[in-house]
Amino acid sequence: MPTLILARHAKAEAPAPGLSDSARALELIGRKASTLLGQVIARAGISPDVALVSPSLRTQQTWKLMAPSFGECETITDDELYETHVSGLLEVLHGLGDAGTVVVVGHEPTSSAAAAHLAGPGSDKTALQRVAHGLPTATAAVLEFDCPWSEITSRCGRLVSVLSGRDVEE
Repeated sequence: MPTLILARHAKAEAPAPGLSDSARALELIGRKASTLLGQVIARAGISPDVALVSPSLRTQQTWKLMAPSFGECETITDDELYETHVSGLLEVLHGLGDAGTVVVVGHEPTSSAAAAHLAGPGSDKTALQRVAHGLPTATAAVLEFDCPWSEITSRCGRLVSVLSGRDVEE
């Protein structure tokens, strides 16, 4: 059964003149939250086979700090994930072949919009309410599917949980 983890990057430095959006690095609290998010996902018994990561510095750093919580995981930097929308994300997912569990480390509003778009019958009501308000930084929505990646479409998955690494001290 394919499992999708839609993870939003952790807290990054604020936009600043002369700093491109894609070059924004994680703040210290974001680094701690990234590590914790990886641990929370692993404690939930979820371990990705493939990580699809946006090329932005903050998503790359988030994944690098999450990754030690998991075993072997193929990491793919996908330029399409930086400024995509739900249909763009679906195109990427459709090409996953036989991957079992996939984590996408990306951005808002795409992460929460995709979780809401894919969540169908049997989804956890509390998790649905959480993604309806957007995914906070260092938070992940977990969806399960009964179809292959190539057939994933609107409302065909079950949103089973929303996991957070935000319970860290400054």
